[in-house]
Amino acid sequence: MPPKKIFKIKSRSGLGVKIEPKTHPLVRKITHEPFPEIKPIQNIMPDSKEEYWVALALYRLKLDFVFQYQLFGGRKYKGGQVIDFWVYTNPLPTPIFVQGWYFHYATAAKAAQSRLNLMYLEARLRGKAMKPVELLDIDMPTPEDAYILTKRKLNR
Repeated sequence: MPPKKIFKIKSRSGLGVKIEPKTHPLVRKITHEPFPEIKPIQNIMPDSKEEYWVALALYRLKLDFVFQYQLFGGRKYKGGQVIDFWVYTNPLPTPIFVQGWYFHYATAAKAAQSRLNLMYLEARLRGKAMKPVELLDIDMPTPEDAYILTKRKLNR
């Protein structure tokens, strides 16, 4: 029996053969609303769409925040950190980190370093801020999921 063809020839031209992949007739396309265009947050361009979606969620929750808040010297000094969102909540502010699974938890070493950074920050800010909140990109595939996750993690 000959193998199944997975491509069909669309047309022939003098430049070569154009090939179009076949799609199974039972495969249906999932339609969704287009994601919002990513724009700067407080004049800083976010590093990911998830950061932008969390900013939209914070605006929707009517919470004041600072994007890319630098503590202990930020990236200039050893031990300094840049917090994605410094959210002004009652009674103390809440630091929020938007973490990418691949860059922060794909290996055991990355996961250990991420946990160590959070524990270090929590120890240094004890009594001055709430416990840091971590939002993973795999937990928010859409802007609405980002809103729900942010609201749940901030107990709103």
